[in-house]
Amino acid sequence: MKKTLLLILGIVVLIAGCATTPDEMFNKGKAVKAENKEKARELFEKACVENHFEACHNAGILWQNGDAINPENTKARGFLKKACDGGFNDSCVLLADMWANGKGGVYKDSMSAFNLYKKLCDRNVGAGCRGMGEMYAKGAASLDKDIKKAKELFEMACTKGHMKTCVDLGATYSKKFDDPEAYAKVEKFWGIACDGGEIETCEKFADMIVFRKPAEERVSLSRKYYEKACDGGSVEACFKFARAIADNTEGGGLNQAYPFYEKACEKEHAESCYYVGTALSEKYGETLVSEQLKEMHKYYDVACSKGFTAACSSAESLKATIDEQEEAKKKAEADRLKKEEEARLELEREQKAEEERLRLEREKAEIEAKIREDKEKEEAERLRKEEEERAKAEQEEREAFEEEAPAEEEEEEAPVEEEEEEEEVAPEPEEEEAPPAEEDEEDFFEEDEEEKAPPAEEDEEEEEEREPEEKKERSPEDELDDLLAD
Repeated sequence: MKKTLLLILGIVVLIAGCATTPDEMFNKGKAVKAENKEKARELFEKACVENHFEACHNAGILWQNGDAINPENTKARGFLKKACDGGFNDSCVLLADMWANGKGGVYKDSMSAFNLYKKLCDRNVGAGCRGMGEMYAKGAASLDKDIKKAKELFEMACTKGHMKTCVDLGATYSKKFDDPEAYAKVEKFWGIACDGGEIETCEKFADMIVFRKPAEERVSLSRKYYEKACDGGSVEACFKFARAIADNTEGGGLNQAYPFYEKACEKEHAESCYYVGTALSEKYGETLVSEQLKEMHKYYDVACSKGFTAACSSAESLKATIDEQEEAKKKAEADRLKKEEEARLELEREQKAEEERLRLEREKAEIEAKIREDKEKEEAERLRKEEEERAKAEQEEREAFEEEAPAEEEEEEAPVEEEEEEEEVAPEPEEEEAPPAEEDEEDFFEEDEEEKAPPAEEDEEEEEEREPEEKKERSPEDELDDLLAD
């Protein structure tokens, strides 16, 4: 079962790989044509059987074998005829040319050729009109020679897209280039050819304009044709138009020519590279920066290396200047880096110095704060002790006062009792006893003095009470001085 499936799969792949439609066979034939002419011809023949007329045309060409009458050419003619009858015009043109010239294995048959050319011309195939024109110009196929008719047919061939005829017509009229009518014909036919992709004709026409027209008209008239040729890949066209602009434009011509010099230089046109460098030199002036010098040197160097020796001295001079600037640039960069490093180190030094200053300030502030704190503590302790001493002194004074007060009261009471007793005991005074009266007076005065004594002690106590108040009014500095003095 597995083998059967593999076999079916292989058949499917084989069928898929084989060309089955006429287009597929034709395309495969074109693909192998360069490597295997016989295989390609076989594929073209198979596609031709399926009425692929381009394939018939290709098969006919591959069968052709020289100009002799032989089986290969006969077979080729059969394929070409089928293609022509099917409407493939290239085969018709090829058959008509074979009959007109007696080549490709056929006898010359001008009438058959003329009829086929006419058929093609009626189909708007320019090659058919050209073939008819050539036969009228020669008077072939029993035709009367008719140059005017031939010219009409040639112009018809050109307008119907036969570029070779356009080129030939333009070349014919270019012999009278200075004649305005002839120039108009050249402009018409070579213009058609140029638009049709004939790059060489574009360049040729532009060259003739530059060489034959007045200076003020050269750039404007040749621009279209040089640009087409330049864009079409003609390096010389790019260069020649640039030269035309530079040589025929007053003021700034080199700058206008620059884009075309650059295009040519990109395709390694040595002289164009030199002029690109020259244009840049004119553009940048005398004061040049390194990048501008390098840009200019690049073009001069290419020009020199491609063989334009006039550019070599400029390339060498610029290289020396570039090297000098590069050296100066390196030195300046080294100096800049050195200064930056010095500035960085100086900044680091300043930062470290600032950090150290701040650290010292912090330490100083901490020390001062600690000193203030200690002083405050000492002052508080001193005041506390003073307060304790003051309170203690007051306490002692109070206790002493309390002890003295009862004794004084007893002393005050004792004289009074004695006086009462004396009053009770004393006899009535007699007139003769005068002296005792004096003693009584003395005792009286003594008692008065004793009674007055306690108030003196009270005054001393009041003075002692006022002294703390006076002390309170003194400043802390005075108290500190007193303390230190003690």
